[in-house]
Amino acid sequence: MLAPNLVGEEVDFLSLLSDVNRRRLLEHSTTDVYPPGTIIRYPEGPSRSFVLDHGLVRAYWSVPDGRQATVTFFHAKDLIGGTAIVSHQPRIMVQVVVKSTLTTLDLEKARSLAASEIEVVAAVAMHLAARVRVDFKLIAVRSLGNLRERVAYDLLDRACRSQLAVGRLEAKATHAELADSIGSSREVVSRALSGLREAGIVETAPGLVRVIEPVRLAAIVRAFVI
Repeated sequence: MLAPNLVGEEVDFLSLLSDVNRRRLLEHSTTDVYPPGTIIRYPEGPSRSFVLDHGLVRAYWSVPDGRQATVTFFHAKDLIGGTAIVSHQPRIMVQVVVKSTLTTLDLEKARSLAASEIEVVAAVAMHLAARVRVDFKLIAVRSLGNLRERVAYDLLDRACRSQLAVGRLEAKATHAELADSIGSSREVVSRALSGLREAGIVETAPGLVRVIEPVRLAAIVRAFVI
């Protein structure tokens, strides 16, 4: 019954609910627009669940010395913080990458519905299963993706970290450093960057790649198929 609502490996969460349960879930919710670089979830903060109406959001782990590891990217129609509805939320940071519209759910209302309505808990379970598949793909693309996909992931990851530090989506790295990072040659990486530049996705300067279209860059990563 839920299968027709699946799109590829991902789930349009609200489409899994009946009109009645969708309205009940969205009662007392708030919708806000967040600027790029906003952190909407801290490990020490309260549990929160969102529906990403439009935009691009990154989840990552961080350690005290400043190192970060990207966990996943959320795209339009994704549920963010689904684990908070049925269990405990992981200690991750959640970063808005581009101007994004998010609906913050009333968490107690969502938990109550999940406890009483099989359709709601099934939708959350379907979403979480899809997230596992997506996150496995994100791990695999770093080594098994084609060159364009590996370059796209590396640039997006670097740019998101840069956004938090200097407020700009850019990767400070030479072509040789990018090649070392993805296990390729400088010449091959230079050709991949030329293709991304010609497509208007990035701009390049000596030792610097500016990400102009992060959603399109993320779509390249997202297209990886195991």
